[in-house]
Amino acid sequence: MRIPEPEVINPTSVPSLKWGIIGPGGIAEVFVAACQKHTAQKFHAVASRTPGRAEEFAKKFEIPKTHDSYEALVADSEIDAVYIASWQVEHYKHAMLALNAGKHVLVEKPITVLPEHAKEIFALAREKGLLAMEAMWTRYLPQSTIIRKLLASGELGKPQLFTANFSADNRHIARLWQKGGGSIIYDMGIYPIAMSQQFLGSPSKITATGTLHESGLDAESHSVFEYASGARAQVTASGIATLPTTASCSFENAVVVVAEPFFVPSGIKLRDKELYFTEEVWRDETEVRGHDGLSYQATWFAKYVSEARVESEVHPANEVIAGIEIAAEICKQMGAEPL
Repeated sequence: MRIPEPEVINPTSVPSLKWGIIGPGGIAEVFVAACQKHTAQKFHAVASRTPGRAEEFAKKFEIPKTHDSYEALVADSEIDAVYIASWQVEHYKHAMLALNAGKHVLVEKPITVLPEHAKEIFALAREKGLLAMEAMWTRYLPQSTIIRKLLASGELGKPQLFTANFSADNRHIARLWQKGGGSIIYDMGIYPIAMSQQFLGSPSKITATGTLHESGLDAESHSVFEYASGARAQVTASGIATLPTTASCSFENAVVVVAEPFFVPSGIKLRDKELYFTEEVWRDETEVRGHDGLSYQATWFAKYVSEARVESEVHPANEVIAGIEIAAEICKQMGAEPL
């Protein structure tokens, strides 16, 4: 068994869409900077409800146009797609606004906090023949294309046990501890949840425990997922403790390890199952490092638009919705209240 070559789309092989930005905060800055460095995508306009923020953002990234409302931005006839990076609690409203104006949407993860809202977004996109995609950027990294190829080959055998951890002391990020702004499971835990789905699908049973923040949001969670296949998964997410951000999955015939940190461009290790293992290693040695990896999803998005897709082929609507349902169930079992 060997590690296959990754699939990387040439950024110049897809259309250069004109993008509008809703919610020009920190993650939008990282996304735009990454795209300007590593893609052929164009940023045409930005809107903010904070006076002066759109103008500041536009100047920093040489974006030609600003709008004084989100309604004006989505009505801009020159815009092809809208990147939505507002607070999580507002994703649904802004996505529906853009779709109803005839724009494709890339919505920061999670696409919504409530599963029923996600269903409405995808239903409207299908109705209008527009692409709606959650910005689960890890699914578009080169290492994820390797994972898909390994799984499709069948050589790994049946899955047995997956484990992933995303724990980082983020007590200084105020948004994560405010209802509607994030929460640890929706902002950080959504990564290991999505990775567990990529390896094992969606679970048939979830058992979760953890601790709550004084705000009523989750501070740390420890979850066990069980699957009809007999496989299990262990997922940990903490906004207080800091641990290595690891992800790995044991199969009948081998072990797949996603190099740390698993949610950015890193690498893949394919090991035998011996205690003193041997392994084959693929390392991502491109210039796309860290959060510059956000750029990959923009290129895949443009490819999907050119193919007239209404949802992502590698992270489809049903899987996005299931991921939100998993996060919601973890919160429910813990007594956490994200809204």
